[in-house]
Amino acid sequence: MRSKIFLAILLLTPLVVLLISTLSFQSGYSPQYTKNNGIFFNEYFDATQLNLVDDIENLKFEDGKWLFATYASKDAELEEALYLMRQLNVALNRDINKLKRVVFSQDSKTLEAKLIDYPRTQIIYDSEGKLFKKLLETSNEEFFLEQKIFIIDPYGRAVMFFPVSMDPKLILKDLKVLI
Repeated sequence: MRSKIFLAILLLTPLVVLLISTLSFQSGYSPQYTKNNGIFFNEYFDATQLNLVDDIENLKFEDGKWLFATYASKDAELEEALYLMRQLNVALNRDINKLKRVVFSQDSKTLEAKLIDYPRTQIIYDSEGKLFKKLLETSNEEFFLEQKIFIIDPYGRAVMFFPVSMDPKLILKDLKVLI
């Protein structure tokens, strides 16, 4: 009899843990502090629905690559963001091909001259300003006070962002975990 009770407890323990964790997650409870260095957006948003256009057509997420992106809002800090993105991409070593560097912009003419020193960086046009508005909605109104680098997963969901002033080693640590 004693071994049957022990066996029942042993078998039911994982189910109880799973049930409690599922209920706590569904009720909105989550850990307050995380080990990541970047800042998560308040809510994920789907970048595929924003009519973002690359050279010819709407941006598609078919190649399975993460987008490592910045929004060209300030010219002075854009150069710093582009340099940091290139250095972090190179520092990823074997995972270098899992990221695609992208600059989002509403103005196309001035940006092309700046990207001469940054090959393999793609310009994507936010002609309607939808991405700009979405970034403000899901982060905060201070998002564009400092240049940010953000990550979009292979399915088109914006995940997290990093200020350009953050230590590159901390950003690299997060990138290695994400991809």
